[in-house]
Amino acid sequence: MAVRTAWFVGTLILVTLVGMLAAAPAVQADTKNDLGSVSPSQESRARINALRANEFFYQSYGKTDPFKILVAGEYEQTSASDVVDMNSAKLVGVMWGQDDRFALVEDGEGFGYILRVGDRVRNGRVVSIRKNSLTARITLYGITNKVLLKLEKTEG
Repeated sequence: MAVRTAWFVGTLILVTLVGMLAAAPAVQADTKNDLGSVSPSQESRARINALRANEFFYQSYGKTDPFKILVAGEYEQTSASDVVDMNSAKLVGVMWGQDDRFALVEDGEGFGYILRVGDRVRNGRVVSIRKNSLTARITLYGITNKVLLKLEKTEG
């Protein structure tokens, strides 16, 4: 019985080794074939690996730090006083050309502003500029209103 088991195990090992040796040249042939033609997934994988291998290094010696302003807090910050309050403003003039149109607006304190369509005003934006008027859309407490400033004619 022990001889039969040893013979069976030996035969099993021999068959496994022969199968592995027979499969080895086929694997080598496949890799040789892959060298000649590359599949799209292999090409994509190669590109991704090339991108991952790139390392970028910022050499700051002799240059000013571009992020210093953001870290130091020295950037310009817009506040509510930088935008015009349309409730106390008056339209002083409108200028237009072929490509551009802008309005000259003065607030209640006498400060002047140049506004174009899309510019911010307090709680809203300018939506249109005509030859004698400016329209802004203001949203306050969830309610949107249009404010129309008309050019006042003065005698002179």
